[in-house]
Amino acid sequence: MDKSGESPEAMFQRTLHMDERLARTLTAGGIVTLEELAYVPIWELLGVQGLEESEAQLFRKRARALLLHDATGSEDDGDTVDA
Repeated sequence: MDKSGESPEAMFQRTLHMDERLARTLTAGGIVTLEELAYVPIWELLGVQGLEESEAQLFRKRARALLLHDATGSEDDGDTVDA
C-alpha cells in the first residue's frame, strides 16, 4: 500500500477512491495516514473544516476496512473499499 514518495493526498485518492478536494481537506486538517483517518476520535475528524459528517463516516469506514484487509489478508464483512 505504501508507495515511496507518494503524498498523503495521492495515497488517499488511490487507496480510498477519494476526490482531490476531499484528500486536500483531510491533509490540511492534519489527517495524513489511513490509521489517523480510521481511528482518530470522531469528534476530531468532524473538526476538520470543510469535511461533512457523511464523508467522514464513509471514508473512515473505507479506511478501517482497508487496514483490516491488509492486516489479516482476508475479506471483511462484505463491504468493499470501492463502496
